[in-house]
Amino acid sequence: MTQTTYSGLTLILLALIAVFPMSSLNAEQPGNSPDNSEQFAAIDKAIAEFQKLIGCKAVTIAISRNGKMIYSKGYGWKDAKQQIETPADALMRIASVSKSITSSATKTLVRDEKLSLDDKIFNLLELSEPRNEEFDPRWRDITVAQLLKHEGGWDRDETFDPMFRTREVEKQYRLRGKAQPEDMIRYMLAKPLQFDPGSRSSYSNFGYCLLGRVVEKGSGMPYQKYVQQKLFDPLGIKDIQQGRDRPRDWDPREVEYPLQTLRVEVMDSHGGLIASAPALCKYMEHYWLDGKLRNSQRYYWTYFGSLPGTTAMALQRIDGFNVVVLCNGRRDESYNEDNLILKSSIESAVDEISKSKYGF
Repeated sequence: MTQTTYSGLTLILLALIAVFPMSSLNAEQPGNSPDNSEQFAAIDKAIAEFQKLIGCKAVTIAISRNGKMIYSKGYGWKDAKQQIETPADALMRIASVSKSITSSATKTLVRDEKLSLDDKIFNLLELSEPRNEEFDPRWRDITVAQLLKHEGGWDRDETFDPMFRTREVEKQYRLRGKAQPEDMIRYMLAKPLQFDPGSRSSYSNFGYCLLGRVVEKGSGMPYQKYVQQKLFDPLGIKDIQQGRDRPRDWDPREVEYPLQTLRVEVMDSHGGLIASAPALCKYMEHYWLDGKLRNSQRYYWTYFGSLPGTTAMALQRIDGFNVVVLCNGRRDESYNEDNLILKSSIESAVDEISKSKYGF
């Protein structure tokens, strides 16, 4: 099966990933777990080295297989003052790993015959051509399936990523409050596409912003309410929720971030969720990271999430291991390379567990 890797800023197809050398352990960062078995020493080493590499204060990891939680641990400090150790179930931003959940929600609505992959989103969302502004008629051709595959027609490398232009939107439309997803859609309706929908793929946060509204239209519920009721409640998951912009609104179990002015509420369906690592592992026991229900087949998926102050990785292996790593930091100048370093080191560590005498 072809290995598919998603990044918060780049969509990558990989067949092989080399192992990168790592720096020395940072002994000053505690690992916060009652389980200090030597069996997981390679995992602890990989996390400590990555934590030092990107300079983040908090990391959590969870590993599951066949419905069983094998390992869950927190490292470092939950707070900037370094007074509270990071618990294993701390909540953190998961950035673009949120897209996997949006994909699951969309495909669930398709299975329930409340949506079709061929639905044209312009009609489905009852959008209107902008007044007194240019309109690209190719908007009318965009389908739900094309949004899922990043084929909607937007290429941020040629133009910009609108999801990071909220303040410009607020100024342009003289909004009294913060820009909402509907405001971002209104803004983009007056912008031309970069390619014909379906003709090629280009990673698009905005496309998944639209999919969040598709989920709302198909379900008749707000996005977060639907994913909670339909995806998470049946699995007993409570620790995947909408992140908040202001520190005073953060969940008490959420870690602090080095950047405290990031707009995440408008990112809901493409990068705005927070989660604990164990909760994401539980979700991954039931859904593939491309959004499909898990079955007896074996697939290999890696999903990266990346925002300023956030690095996240979700991994599903052919041998059945699920791994989630969440960090409250990112090296902005080299996060793509750092993602690959994290993946390589964690893969090697899980290989050791898989081959150990404990026989997972």
